[in-house]
Amino acid sequence: MENRITVVDRHSKKLFGVALDPADDPWSLELKRAWMMARGKDVGWPSACSDPYDAVTKSIADILEEQHIELAGKFPVPSWLGPKPEASDLPLVTAKNMGSFFDSGSLLEIVRQLQLFVMSKILPGMPIMIGIDHSATTGVISALAEECGPENLSVVVLDRHFDAIPVSVRLAETCGTNPDSMTNVPFGFPIIPVAYKNQFCCGNFWSHLIDAGMVLPENLKFIGVADYPRQEIDSKGNTFRRSYLSFEERGCSFFPSWQFEGEYVKALTKFIHEKITTPYLYVSCDLDVGAFRCTHAARYMDGLGIDRENLLDLATIIRDACQHNSFTLVGFDIMEFNMHFLGVKVPGGAEDLTIPLVRDFIRILAM
Repeated sequence: MENRITVVDRHSKKLFGVALDPADDPWSLELKRAWMMARGKDVGWPSACSDPYDAVTKSIADILEEQHIELAGKFPVPSWLGPKPEASDLPLVTAKNMGSFFDSGSLLEIVRQLQLFVMSKILPGMPIMIGIDHSATTGVISALAEECGPENLSVVVLDRHFDAIPVSVRLAETCGTNPDSMTNVPFGFPIIPVAYKNQFCCGNFWSHLIDAGMVLPENLKFIGVADYPRQEIDSKGNTFRRSYLSFEERGCSFFPSWQFEGEYVKALTKFIHEKITTPYLYVSCDLDVGAFRCTHAARYMDGLGIDRENLLDLATIIRDACQHNSFTLVGFDIMEFNMHFLGVKVPGGAEDLTIPLVRDFIRILAM
């Protein structure tokens, strides 16, 4: 690794935003439509923010200066595909129109445009993406893979879900879950239409990256997943289990959420040092990895995630490994912000602390 080529200048860190938020589930659509019809009324910050880039950059001015992070602006996203569309977009924000957007392959086309944006405006700076739909990570990974070769790039994914399973298989599994598991959870979670197809989306984009050769399965490390099929399940869930474990057989590595129970730091450190064998590393964080424990503002929250301490311990382990030249961090992202719940307080005492978490995550990894 000592003779590695330089694909990213870590002294030129560039933070950019991608407020892409396509969703055709009833929960997301109703949130958007309610916002559009309430525009102009008094809504407190940061939940009034329309873009996670604005919310985050407003809160980390000191870190930007200390870590010499350049604000690189926003990747353009049509208003109707954002988290809080303009009132004039109301006719576009429908399940039918959103469904057509996915079916037509338009999401994948936007992601390809994002890849060009990263290659022309961010690289050779180190990309730091703040965004919503996790599929946007596809654009950054594809750009980095073009620069350094997929055989040289590992990706650590922090996510409560393994986003490589076919959507139809995921839905079949979700329909069989116990609703009692959501008792005492302060916010609901979306009901995804049963007719949802297996088109490219935030729920299966890792399989797309693997199939396209942009990332090798043996270079993918998933941490904090709560859906890992730890135990044998009945025949109804066998398709989900087989699909999930087939990726493990191909080389994907997993450090499930249950491994954070008790003493975990030694095992997590060993996982990072043994599993990452490439010269370059990208870190991708889906905020739902800390659902209801350290964030209440992720898009799809269907159960408890890991703690704030767990997440920041991981960031510290990765930073320390980089400083010891085990590998080079070439970028990271924080995705799946729910801009309707960011910073909110609800009756009963629950308060969203996503922004403080993001501040510390960036501060540690960008060192």
